[in-house]
Amino acid sequence: MKSGMLAAETAFDALVKGDFGGEAMAAYDERVRGSWITSELYKVRNFHQGFERGLFVGMADAGLQLVTGGLGFGNRPRWKAGFTHMKKTKEAHVAPVSLEQTQRRYDNERTFTKVNDVFHSGTKHDEDQPSHLLVSDTNICATRCKEEFGNPCQHFCPANVYEMVPDKAPGSVKLKLNPSNCVHCKTCDIADPYEIITWVPPEGGGGPNYLDL
Repeated sequence: MKSGMLAAETAFDALVKGDFGGEAMAAYDERVRGSWITSELYKVRNFHQGFERGLFVGMADAGLQLVTGGLGFGNRPRWKAGFTHMKKTKEAHVAPVSLEQTQRRYDNERTFTKVNDVFHSGTKHDEDQPSHLLVSDTNICATRCKEEFGNPCQHFCPANVYEMVPDKAPGSVKLKLNPSNCVHCKTCDIADPYEIITWVPPEGGGGPNYLDL
């Protein structure tokens, strides 16, 4: 929120001066660096990279970072995008699992389906607003992603936003989006192996409303 406030200040100054050039916009970077955002986030700048070495080393590194102000074990490993760690189904020697199969694992007494979890999150969106989840090529979902990765978006999305449903041709599938379920975690934007999903803010606002009940 603070970065948005600083962006608004920069935009306002640019409107007053009538100057939208590079130097005028550079004031935003200066404002961010001079605010508490930088001092607060600088201490945790290497948390993600620390886990590139594995879970246990990452946990030790994360703890050390809290003590050393973000230094941890020193030189940071080169960061890799999360989806690069994803193996294709043939490489992992696993069979793709359908969304229906995963839903059968929940008894709704001790474990709960994604749809129930969406309800508990208090998520609300205008049903008739344009989708804020932009998929640039749905053909990839129905072909390459189905064959190579088994459509992982069905499984890594915690809100049942992505579903592969039967298409007209026998044996074919197509992507069905349920954007009103979205809890704004942005996992799809990060974990999509083809980088064809883009999360943008919904036009009508909305989103999850987590309450400590």
